[in-house]
Amino acid sequence: MPSTTIAQVGVRGFGTIHLERIDRLTPSGRVSLIATADPGGPLNDRDVAWYPSLSDLLTEHAPDIVSIATPIGTHAPLAIEALQAGADVFLEKPPFASLAEFAQVMEVARATGRHVQIGFQSLGSAGVTRLRDLATDGTLGTLTRISARGAWLRDRGYYERARWAGRRTLDGARVADGVVTNPLAHAIATALWLAGATTPDSITAITTELYHAHHIEADDTSFVRIDLVEGPPVCAALTLAAPGQGTAVVTLEGTQGVATYEYTRDVLHLHTRAGTTHETFPRLDLLENFVDHLETGAPALVPLAETIGFMCVLEATQLRPAPVQIPEQYLTWEGEGSAAHPVVDDVEYWMDQALHHQEGFAAAGAPWADPAAVAIWRPNADPGPLG
Repeated sequence: MPSTTIAQVGVRGFGTIHLERIDRLTPSGRVSLIATADPGGPLNDRDVAWYPSLSDLLTEHAPDIVSIATPIGTHAPLAIEALQAGADVFLEKPPFASLAEFAQVMEVARATGRHVQIGFQSLGSAGVTRLRDLATDGTLGTLTRISARGAWLRDRGYYERARWAGRRTLDGARVADGVVTNPLAHAIATALWLAGATTPDSITAITTELYHAHHIEADDTSFVRIDLVEGPPVCAALTLAAPGQGTAVVTLEGTQGVATYEYTRDVLHLHTRAGTTHETFPRLDLLENFVDHLETGAPALVPLAETIGFMCVLEATQLRPAPVQIPEQYLTWEGEGSAAHPVVDDVEYWMDQALHHQEGFAAAGAPWADPAAVAIWRPNADPGPLG
């Protein structure tokens, strides 16, 4: 069988990770990289055709898959161009900068009969499937809490790496960068998948409380609560202004036990009356799964349609005033120059308090929090482009 041909759009930054995934599948003959597109120029160590744009590439090649790892605001036009050219699309997360773009790409995919898979890699783990089973098979009893927690560190250099980094808008267009929508987006996507919140009808309200410690436009320290039609709310406390690079986890709490999942390491910690167990799970690469889907009809693990819950959260973060700056008196700056980073006073304690009370930082009493930062969006009351 001829290999699946792939064109990679964006070869720097996270594009290098996409290239590594292609490289892993190439020796087996599953895929072949036929061209790249990047306005920054070709990679010197790649003997493959390069073009400054996807449009230029598509005039010379007809790839089976266009793999996209470019700035968030470019995802929609590139995906539409690839779909209309007859290619299927493997798209880096977050999918798009708005629900309107999501709806537009969904319509083009339907009209062309092509497929789109989103790179929420955590959803390729067998551990997530196991966690979802635990939520429904009675092991945890009645589910009472679904929470996500991520305490990471990002320095000034992280936001200096690109013009769009740390921006909500750029040149008049929405970018939608931020801790909720980009670096810790997997926490939200994983928690929503576990809750089965994959349609807008499953969500009644989304409460956001967004702050930034860095001197940026987007959020870097935030609380989100997603109220569902069925089941407990999904709550997330996320920061990029922690003392160090901590572990990102999704936790299910029930009347009979607690399951905590480290989604970056695929490790599940299960605590029940029978005792405590720890298990590490394998992860299927989503590009490989996408190739399987296109070649054999195997189920796609993260089809575009099933990321709508995440896109509703992204929209909620943007349909609100700008994040609130945390006052300097509650910040400690460590390091110098591009390596400098802020640490919010007792941020991990207040994250735990916000998750415990399920009402956010201001309600928990964090001294740096501001009730004015809290906003609520109801998707069903204002469905916008989703009708």
